[in-house]
Amino acid sequence: MDNYPFTLEQLASRTGTHPMDKQVRNWLVSLPRAERVDFLKRLWPMNYKYTLVLVQAAQLSWQENEHLLRHWLRLGQHNAAENLIQRMEPTLGEKRFWQIASEEKLSAAMRDFMNYHSHGRLDSHFG
Repeated sequence: MDNYPFTLEQLASRTGTHPMDKQVRNWLVSLPRAERVDFLKRLWPMNYKYTLVLVQAAQLSWQENEHLLRHWLRLGQHNAAENLIQRMEPTLGEKRFWQIASEEKLSAAMRDFMNYHSHGRLDSHFG
């Protein structure tokens, strides 16, 4: 795992718009799935926006995508709420995304930001 052609540090400032990003996506897909998931988890704290770009290209199973969403929701990085909605809702489907989000124990800040960026959809799934 330490012999990756791209390091977390190299990808910490990426945005997903550079021609090199295609190489990163292709490389990520070439990894075994467990390594893809692990790499994405480790990249998240350094660059959550780029991590979410890579998730969409990572060709993960729906279970792996759900696992990542649950993991990131529990981390409570509330500044990522809008991007989680924008990137993971289309990946998992609207109904499943909000079901998962409503099942997880979220920090107060994460709950507030999820509701703000979704115009109250999170709270609407609790009734």
